[in-house]
Amino acid sequence: MRTFREAKDLARSLRAELRARHRLDLTHSECLEIVAREFGFDNWNILAARIEKEGRSRIVPRFLVDGLDIGDPRRATTTTIPVLSIDDSSRALAYYCDFLGFTLDFGGPAGGPAGGPFFGQVIRAETTLRLSERPSAGGATVTIHLSDVDDVHKELSARRADVPDVEEVFWGYRILFLTDPFGNRLELSEPVDRAQAAGLPRWRAD
Repeated sequence: MRTFREAKDLARSLRAELRARHRLDLTHSECLEIVAREFGFDNWNILAARIEKEGRSRIVPRFLVDGLDIGDPRRATTTTIPVLSIDDSSRALAYYCDFLGFTLDFGGPAGGPAGGPFFGQVIRAETTLRLSERPSAGGATVTIHLSDVDDVHKELSARRADVPDVEEVFWGYRILFLTDPFGNRLELSEPVDRAQAAGLPRWRAD
């Protein structure tokens, strides 16, 4: 469901089903409220606002596309997905999921049931990364723009003592430079200009 029409069609179908099966006659507005709650929102106005906001973006939020095949690019939260080389899937998931707080979206042998090296996708907030197990790993750099680098630094520092300080660089950003166990470099970048930072996503959910 990605448009108002789809949401309202779902509400109409629900209304007709309740009337036919249970002789329960709800209004269209009441059914819209039920649809909104089923998608995890308090009311229809909040869901409608989200649909309108996301309709202006090429990025489709995951709450609208759950259930799609794992190969569908709309599962991602960004239109660009870096593929990072790794040489050990267990160490990679420990770093990205347990330490950095990503969620594993999918992962397994690249050849499916036939086996092969690990290939997977991890997601946190508006950041999507893919991890590919290869014999010679390392070397990629990924810049992730966000608006709460200090909060993220505090979160990660509570998990490990060796997290580097946030650095302010001359091109107008405050950056937390991180290197994963395979030599891939992550740059968590927040603009010094607060107006620019205000339009960027937060990594922390709270």
